[in-house]
Amino acid sequence: MTFFTNAAPTGAQPAFGLTQNGRAGMQMLGSIQKFSSTKMREAARTCFDESEAGQALIAEHRQGNAERAAVHDRVKRAKTIAYSDPMFRLERFLQRHVAEENFNRGIPAVEERRAMFTGFIAADREAVGSLELDPAIEAPAYHAQTEWHLEPGGWDGYDLYGPLFAFAVGPHVFRHGGYAAVGAGADITAQRVAAVRQLPRNDYARIYEPGCGGVSTFRAIATVHPEAELAGCDLSPLLLRNGHMLAERQGLKVELKQRDATATGEPDESVDAVVTYALHHELPPKENAALFREMFRIMKPGGDIVLSDPPPFRAVDIFHAVILEWDTDHREEPFFTASCLADWGEELEKAGFTDVEAYAIGPDGYPWITRARKPDAPANRPV
Repeated sequence: MTFFTNAAPTGAQPAFGLTQNGRAGMQMLGSIQKFSSTKMREAARTCFDESEAGQALIAEHRQGNAERAAVHDRVKRAKTIAYSDPMFRLERFLQRHVAEENFNRGIPAVEERRAMFTGFIAADREAVGSLELDPAIEAPAYHAQTEWHLEPGGWDGYDLYGPLFAFAVGPHVFRHGGYAAVGAGADITAQRVAAVRQLPRNDYARIYEPGCGGVSTFRAIATVHPEAELAGCDLSPLLLRNGHMLAERQGLKVELKQRDATATGEPDESVDAVVTYALHHELPPKENAALFREMFRIMKPGGDIVLSDPPPFRAVDIFHAVILEWDTDHREEPFFTASCLADWGEELEKAGFTDVEAYAIGPDGYPWITRARKPDAPANRPV
């Protein structure tokens, strides 16, 4: 989602926000989020770590088989141990409560200022980048039928989701971290910039982001690579409209197109680098494989790709793996477990990429980076 309340340039955000009543309700949710993801989760972790079964499983996970089936089996056994603790169950209940109430409280809070928000969105602005929507594109069933992150109607279900996240959920709840793979107290804006900095060069002429949603990652890319041309695609027309509006207000030149990331329509070998952020856990495994093949096609030889997504279960402690796995069934993230069991480096290699690296750049494995390169053309390879 797009946030334009965090260090946005002058003029990129309106001079109004939520009413006091709407703001107070969201701040209460933020306090619950903060307490549950710190004090309560720490207590639940201590209970898990000190139990005899937990200690045995911790040791097994540290030394155990990294094959997907073995890792998944350990996570399922860890769930049984964790859910036997009332503190863990209460912490998870509060996480679900906040995730639902973000919309139950947030949407009415935004509706109180609907006229102001819609006026701000519709206001004239100087054209900088471009937006190309294609109403003929049909979203895949998995995309259209999922209420991602418990958002009523999915990503395109509410016309003011942009202001909802920018003025309600973002500054009052998400800023505390402690949800999904984001650690308590983490700065998600700084995390995006840190992920972009994993691109190994500083001379990319054109950088592409599949599944770009809004412009949050593009703003991070522009911070690190201010001279690069920026282009991206997404299936959601609402996210693209919001992203385009914000990019224009920020003077950020971005070429946005409504496309399936597995069939972008971009010319062969037309981009120098690709960045993805929090995308792959939103796609089925087969769609990810197709996406990697498409990125390989559009990238120039010698180009670099950086993926940032939640960490694999094998790379985090077993209690944290249970925390991550919970999102699959309880925060409308149907592919979260499949993603955390996958090896994106292995999939990149299948698509033709080389020089694969995978590593964490933050605590608890997040952000998790997978980096690779498209080989130079044969004629350019050293003898």
